[in-house]
Amino acid sequence: MEAAAAELLTLGADGLQLTPGNVPTPSFQQWLTGQDIPTRSHHGFSWQAMRRPVWTEAADCLSIADSLHPPRQSAPAAIHWWQRAASGDYGGLVLETMYPSYLLGDGAQLERAMDLGLTLAVDVAHIHIQRSGGVLSEAIWKRLMAYPSLSELHLSANGGTADIHQLLVPESFGLGWVRERVQDGVPVILECYLHRLSEPERRTQIELVRTLLAD
Repeated sequence: MEAAAAELLTLGADGLQLTPGNVPTPSFQQWLTGQDIPTRSHHGFSWQAMRRPVWTEAADCLSIADSLHPPRQSAPAAIHWWQRAASGDYGGLVLETMYPSYLLGDGAQLERAMDLGLTLAVDVAHIHIQRSGGVLSEAIWKRLMAYPSLSELHLSANGGTADIHQLLVPESFGLGWVRERVQDGVPVILECYLHRLSEPERRTQIELVRTLLAD
């Protein structure tokens, strides 16, 4: 964890998203606190493990992360999840828009989430998959674009069929809308796979996002 964070900090990023999957480093939390840089945690992140469980079979949330994936459609938790959401059990959570095979993975479910007033993190790459797959109508997408209860915007690119976290280009889906929502103070998180890029490619990605925010 510490090695990955230290490498990203050399890029001059304005903050870090802490995600599951890295091998824990002893005292990493204390080390990162000393860097004095904003952080946001995601889904099953844990300081002590590569990942932590997020949902029980009864749809209780076990994570304290700043944003979360809802369960997969096939997970036992999915049976109870919407009932718990309608009961207000997830009022303090930020739930990420997903793609088919997950809850919040199509237009009907996004509309239901907005009707319930759930706080959302919009992943534009996931929305691109929904739009390309014909499961998100223009009307519901426009409603989501104007939805007031957005807490994060996640950025990466793909070809519209799979969530592969490709690098952004200026023409990537959703960037124009992101530029508008940034004016509302919604945080933007770059989620392309920087570890697969060269140093110049990494810096180009950071500068692209900075230019996006500056506009």
